[in-house]
Amino acid sequence: MKKIFVFFCLLSFLAVSAIAQEDYSQKPEKKDQDEIKTLFKKGEKKQKPQIGYYIGPEFAYTQFTGNKNVFLLGLSMGVTVNRWFGVGLSGYGIVNSGQLTYKELVYDDIDKKYKDCNLFGGYGGLNLEFTVLPKSPVHVTFPVLIGVGGLTYLYFPDKDKYYYDYSENIDWDIFFLVQPGVRVEFNVVKFFRIGVGASYRYVPDLNLINTSKSAVNQFNANLSLKFGKF
Repeated sequence: MKKIFVFFCLLSFLAVSAIAQEDYSQKPEKKDQDEIKTLFKKGEKKQKPQIGYYIGPEFAYTQFTGNKNVFLLGLSMGVTVNRWFGVGLSGYGIVNSGQLTYKELVYDDIDKKYKDCNLFGGYGGLNLEFTVLPKSPVHVTFPVLIGVGGLTYLYFPDKDKYYYDYSENIDWDIFFLVQPGVRVEFNVVKFFRIGVGASYRYVPDLNLINTSKSAVNQFNANLSLKFGKF
């Protein structure tokens, strides 16, 4: 996960460099201060919106205890105020639970063997964002997610029946989390943005059987797509 952090630091540096090279040589009275620039179109003159909105999917890669690769799929939606501040909701769910098998987690005294369990769950909550230079085609935003989540270990006696109805709930927990991050966004066209970033998920008190309390305190690599009025 350190490679993800180093890569994003480099990406942020390149984005800031691109922003710094924006041409401000024109006199203020000749430069349109309400113009949103995009990668494929110079921009349009438009009235500055007080309230905007967005919705879009998010994808994330992270790791849990035991170097388990975890893929998350999410959805975010919200409103923006004067383009630089956003408030909304975000939610994520684990999509590769079938590969998150934890061996020797629980011993079955009846069958005299360990139960191989799979981890399921997700999290979500209130998402706050602060954006620097939102009218620039490449800019930086700082999201913070504050919410709750849930994780559960399920045991499937019959591996050919990988369904919830054929599972045994070994243990579960509901937890509080904070996930700050940083993201580089690209204004592709006026209604569509792509973001690449990193975040850190902090869960102060995870309580699952035979699992470290810091099992999910990890960095995430994030990719986001935003559609809306900015």
